[in-house]
Amino acid sequence: MHLKSEDEDLWSDILNDVSTASTNKDKKCLLILGDEFVGKTAIINRLRRLEGHATKAGLGLEYSYLDIRDQFSDDIISRLSIWTLNNSKTSLQYTLSEKHLTYTDKGWNGMVVLVVDYSRPWSLMERLEHWVEVLDKHIENMKIETGERRDVCNKLAKSLQEYCLPGTDSNKDVLLPLTEGVLDQNLGIPIAVVCTKVDSMTTLEKDLDYTDSYFDLIQWHLRKFCLKYGAGLFYLNGKESPNTDILYKYIVHKMYSLPFEISPSVIDKDCLMIPAGWDTLQKISILNDTLRSFNLEDDLNTVLPKPLNRRTDTSREIKAEDDQAFLTRMQSLLQNQRPAGPRPNKPGLTSQTSRTALPTPSTQGAGGPGEKDGVLANFFNSLLNKKPTPGAGGPAGVRPGISGAGAPRASAAPASPRQPSRPIPRSQSEGVPRQPSQ
Repeated sequence: MHLKSEDEDLWSDILNDVSTASTNKDKKCLLILGDEFVGKTAIINRLRRLEGHATKAGLGLEYSYLDIRDQFSDDIISRLSIWTLNNSKTSLQYTLSEKHLTYTDKGWNGMVVLVVDYSRPWSLMERLEHWVEVLDKHIENMKIETGERRDVCNKLAKSLQEYCLPGTDSNKDVLLPLTEGVLDQNLGIPIAVVCTKVDSMTTLEKDLDYTDSYFDLIQWHLRKFCLKYGAGLFYLNGKESPNTDILYKYIVHKMYSLPFEISPSVIDKDCLMIPAGWDTLQKISILNDTLRSFNLEDDLNTVLPKPLNRRTDTSREIKAEDDQAFLTRMQSLLQNQRPAGPRPNKPGLTSQTSRTALPTPSTQGAGGPGEKDGVLANFFNSLLNKKPTPGAGGPAGVRPGISGAGAPRASAAPASPRQPSRPIPRSQSEGVPRQPSQ
């Protein structure tokens, strides 16, 4: 009986663990928002690579998950659902719901990550404002009671007040009020801003002459945005970045209330990491000394140098021409063109040219009727078109004054093209042998 009770307890523990894991699987939701090709799938691959997984890039709305393991026992304590949105036209109603805008003792049930491309710094703030507007409209359309919405917003503000640096003791009973500019826009959900492709700083310096003051200006605007929405800020490069592991720990800290004992990093310009609750307007104002040549109220799109845009205007709609209209227009063009006729012959040579161009039986037997006709016609035409030499009374090969049946047939056989015909001596043409002189 004692052994049976131990077996029952063992199976009960196993079933409870499975039930807890399956229950936690659907409660948590991590929503990743960003434009296409900014590196959202790469971030998921890096987060899941810690667990030995990989994710392929997709389009539209993508789903993935991340197994959350205990930091001591390495057991899976939950499965975090990850939704990735590539364009604002796709609805968020199947991703982030009312149950995700809640907080329990085990952490937040929902979190949002905004991903932007640092290789295009002039568009950073524009894209962040766009995606946070999409998120705000989605939350406004949720059916959440006013009291519940107020409670979750107060909880988000309290989480920022309770932040303290690692190694310091915080008195959670006495909380200081939020400073000026912190959480001016409270959406009631934790947010993290991730800038990818930060290693493009070298390219920006080389190609567009970016200096440290430009990068400080970008950091100033990003930190102001994160301060307004109570968000954390992370810089990630295209290669393995130490902030990838820090981002993973920050997500687990927010959604599972696990400790986050990593200090902020603002010294290295390409490895920035600022958790929510640490930054203030006073700390951001340290950058003002290097930004005196800029008007901080101007948008980054108007201040930062951009590459020359040599692309054609694709916003104008181009309509294809109707097939029948195109064929009619081509027909009219062809009719208006002057037909190319044969070259006119020289006066007085028309009859001779036509007679000479006719093939002879000897030429037809040599290489076929159509193979050498053109060569022979060109040859005879060249002979006919030659100007007669002085003293000659007719074509080459015919002696003047001899005609009729007794005329010699010197031109009966065609001469070789390389050996033009010559007049035959009189002695040979009359058949009389020439006597040597005495």
